[in-house]
Amino acid sequence: MPPKRTREHHVRQANISTTAPDPRAVAERTRKHLDQLERSNYAETSIMSVTGDDNEQGKYGKSRARQIVSDKRNLKLLGSSPAATKKRSTMNVRSALLYPKNLATLVEESNIASLPASVPTYLTAQAPAPSYPPRLICSVCGYWGRYKCRKCALPYCDQNCESVHAETRCEKRVV
Repeated sequence: MPPKRTREHHVRQANISTTAPDPRAVAERTRKHLDQLERSNYAETSIMSVTGDDNEQGKYGKSRARQIVSDKRNLKLLGSSPAATKKRSTMNVRSALLYPKNLATLVEESNIASLPASVPTYLTAQAPAPSYPPRLICSVCGYWGRYKCRKCALPYCDQNCESVHAETRCEKRVV
């Protein structure tokens, strides 16, 4: 009688790269990604009907989508209350709406870097080290990312998100 065949258990072979990606490269990739998000969130606004003229062409024309939300409102109060007689907005509000600035520009313009080190500022503020490890969020769907890509160390949650990440989002340059 031939010997009884048993099921053989093979150890799953690891991929070629078993070492973790370089932390400096991952930090650089994260910084570039945040810079890209900062650029995409910064939107130029048009200077349409801020001066207060009642031009109806811009209200319903093609350029309507480019107007600032506060400019689309045409609020007219009746009576002699202070709100009815006051100008639509102050110069500071207008300039804030017309020329939005990102955080880096605001910090640079405030000149807090020139303050002494003993004065607490936004640049010198420090939080204590966290007692819990950082949460991993899936880079594809935003759910809890329980696994990390071996090539770029971005988290993903399941095989579907892994395949999407591998096809479209994985930056293989990090290794």
